[in-house]
Amino acid sequence: MKLSYEWIKEYVDLNVSPEELADGLTMSGSEVESMSEEGNDMVMDLEITSNRPDCLSIIGLAREASAVFDEDLKMPDMGVGTETQAGDVKVGCTIKNPELCPYYTARIIKDINVKGIEGKIKDRISVLGMRPVNNVVDITNYCLIELGQPLHAFDLDKIKDGKVIIRSAKKRERITTIDGVERELQDGMLVIADAERAIAIAGIMGGIDTEVSASTKNILLESAYFDPISIRRTGRALGLSSDSSYRFERGVDKGLVKKASDRAVNIIASEAGGKVCDFIESGKIETEKTVIEIDTERIDGLLGVSIGKERIKNILNRLGLSIKEESGNKFKVGVPSFREDLKRDVDLIEELARIYGYGNIPVTINRFVPGVKRKEKPREVEEKIRDTVAALGLNEIMTYSLISDDSVRKFEALSEKAVGLSNPLSEEQKFLTPQLLDGMLKTISWNINRTNKDLELFEIGKIYSHAKGERKYGEESALCIGLTGIMRKTWKEGDKQASLYDLKGIVEALANRLKISLVFQGTKIEGLTSPTEIKLTGEKQMAGFLGGVRTTLLSEYDITQPVFICQLKLGEITEKAVLENRYRSIPRFPFSTRDVSILCDQALPAGDIIKVINDTGEEIVCSVELADVYEGKNIPDGKKSLTYSIQYGLDTRTLTDEEIEAVHEKIKAVLAKKLNVSFR
Repeated sequence: MKLSYEWIKEYVDLNVSPEELADGLTMSGSEVESMSEEGNDMVMDLEITSNRPDCLSIIGLAREASAVFDEDLKMPDMGVGTETQAGDVKVGCTIKNPELCPYYTARIIKDINVKGIEGKIKDRISVLGMRPVNNVVDITNYCLIELGQPLHAFDLDKIKDGKVIIRSAKKRERITTIDGVERELQDGMLVIADAERAIAIAGIMGGIDTEVSASTKNILLESAYFDPISIRRTGRALGLSSDSSYRFERGVDKGLVKKASDRAVNIIASEAGGKVCDFIESGKIETEKTVIEIDTERIDGLLGVSIGKERIKNILNRLGLSIKEESGNKFKVGVPSFREDLKRDVDLIEELARIYGYGNIPVTINRFVPGVKRKEKPREVEEKIRDTVAALGLNEIMTYSLISDDSVRKFEALSEKAVGLSNPLSEEQKFLTPQLLDGMLKTISWNINRTNKDLELFEIGKIYSHAKGERKYGEESALCIGLTGIMRKTWKEGDKQASLYDLKGIVEALANRLKISLVFQGTKIEGLTSPTEIKLTGEKQMAGFLGGVRTTLLSEYDITQPVFICQLKLGEITEKAVLENRYRSIPRFPFSTRDVSILCDQALPAGDIIKVINDTGEEIVCSVELADVYEGKNIPDGKKSLTYSIQYGLDTRTLTDEEIEAVHEKIKAVLAKKLNVSFR
């Protein structure tokens, strides 16, 4: 849709520049894609959405500008200024397909003088890209752009037998349109016909046989309403489009059909002379008398800003809507025929928002009120553990909670407080399981004996023990992990057998997911090789253990391949676990890295060294990582060399070298004093 800046000012007093007008229309929903200077005028090219056919006219856009800039809209004269006369030529209009054309009007004008047109009309249609033809055709185009209602003028004397018939095209019926192309019509296409042939493709283009030319003396001016779907379908089938079809496809204002005809007749009589004669109409069209109720409280609630009752009424009136009834905070609003897209109160609220200005509506974030928490933390922690280890490739198992006396005996150190049943159903179900290791090893044995030898398993279950106080026993959730066989198969490195380090890596990955810190330290546990206890950092109580299962114990389960096993009690882990993710901004200031190489006893846990570094470095130590472990040449027996990479930094400023060196030396001094280490 093209818009003339000088033309729109005829209907609304604008004290804004073309650029300001373009910005106001764009921000209210009628996007101005480009703007160019044409002579003494500025022409804007707008992208009008399909639900706003009312904006496909100068008057429609003037109405928008009136609301945006709060100025009065001045409508053109829509009456017939010339006195009508009875004509001696009678024309009959018949609608054969009322579902495709419910309303058709025709106005007869006699003794006109068809010639070229000069002045305002020619200038305005030319600046918008229309080629002037003659005064009658140019006036119909002028009214089309001004009002958005397509009109078409026929040479009345070329209409056979004075009959105008709106009907479907006959099979293989042909018509030569005013562009000089002969077209074959299809069944169902709507045409305007006389007694003998089609004289126009309804709503799209007229025929060359009845076009207005310099020799035309009498005209029949058509103004009608056609079904949008029918026009769209016909246009697509013929590959034919026009300014008229563009508007009919989107739906024209049903209430403007006769008014547009009157407007054009008034201008034709002024520019081309002639006698305005009979007005013929056929069919009937009713506009929907939509009334919508809105509530100012609902408006304020949806927009998040109070517009004010008087401002609301002013905006609605500027948009051509009428206040039918007002009661307290509620309005009943009448919707005009040119706004059939408005159906509900939210549609009106959207209108208010776009005219009030989206930029004037404050951006706020509503306070978040969390819903009812339906899961307790232990359940959430278990689910996160299950998701994590399953994502690492482990399969979940479920074993019995009742075990035999023999199973208790195999892990005596872990079963000292085993809870026995007073009346067991069988010898295999005498005790509530005090550990999950027995069930895990039985499951591994069962699978291996069925040639499934590569296993990565886990179980989350309950373990039981005698408790102090009134309760006879206590229960606690625990996690058990078992690995055996081939962990990975690669073409380059071959088969990778499960190891203790794989098991430790799984536990560390789980700790990272739960945002807890674990310490691994060698210990003694019956039945395990390389037994390692697992503690939460800063805690004395053992949270679990891991290790390889001794061959003698494996033989009791009929297992002949290495198995690595781990058990974690989830009670304290659940308390320390952090389930919420927290954002931490990217550091604004650079970090510095320093290495420290330590010579210490082989029995000294690496976790103790990391703890001392973190505690001593306080806030400027960002991270500590073990970079290297060395044992061998030039290292005394019973000793090992550990190299740690320490990263220093602050979020608030850049540290100086002096500050970093001071803390680094302090860390080394504390390590030497507390852990009796030396430095390489």
